Amino acid sequence: MSTGYSTRCKICNSTHRVKIENWCKSEGVSTREAAGRMAKLGEKVSHEAIRRHMIEHFNVRSEAMEQYQKSKEQGSQLAAAIVSEVEMLDRIARENFELHLATRLWLQQLVAAKTSVPASIVSLHQATAAEVRQQLRQKLELLGEDPASKVADAMVIKLDDTLALWSK
Repeated sequence: MSTGYSTRCKICNSTHRVKIENWCKSEGVSTREAAGRMAKLGEKVSHEAIRRHMIEHFNVRSEAMEQYQKSKEQGSQLAAAIVSEVEMLDRIARENFELHLATRLWLQQLVAAKTSVPASIVSLHQATAAEVRQQLRQKLELLGEDPASKVADAMVIKLDDTLALWSK
């Protein structure tokens, strides 16, 4: 968080130093607003003093590293959640596919035996096929392999190319 220090810096020597730094870094408060908040706390500090402190005594590299680590952890958590959902969809699709195969075998046996085929078995066979297709679509969507994701990726690439041309 705070690493630099100067005996002449009003913010470094303030009892509200951590508050000011948190306002500016976490809340995105402007130096003018931070100075106003300090006035309400009974401490007169100029926005220029706060700006100088944030530039000269607040460790931006350390803060960037902290934010990077948080981002990395959040990315790992998001990836783990997606993997968990994909594994669940795989399990459900596998179970539905096994049921689909079983209903197909049952239907084949009924047809071979020349007995009447109950409509409920035909409906179950159709429903399990639809469920498997739906789970596979959801899996592709989660993994970004569905057609809509590919179109979006292509649009981003095209936009990047266009912006690159305009900036030349």
